[in-house]
Amino acid sequence: METAKMYQLPKLKYDYDAPAPVISEDLLRLHHDKRHAAYVNGANTILQMMNKSREDQADVDTRATFQELSFHIGGHLLHSLLWEHQQTA
Repeated sequence: METAKMYQLPKLKYDYDAPAPVISEDLLRLHHDKRHAAYVNGANTILQMMNKSREDQADVDTRATFQELSFHIGGHLLHSLLWEHQQTA
């Protein structure tokens, strides 16, 4: 079976201070570098765990795993849309 493709934190198309004064540079760094990165890392951790359990033919709580994966992927996708459509000064 194929290994799952990992998610990546997208690079911003603008500088961290570009959306100011609507969003401060510090707030943008927090949301992009910490919060969005946490969604990406969370999704990748779950995908790696699923790959390992598949290789080991180990049981996994499918419902809980997919619920957690959906949470992280949802956060990643919503933040990606935000960065794509964020207005800059």
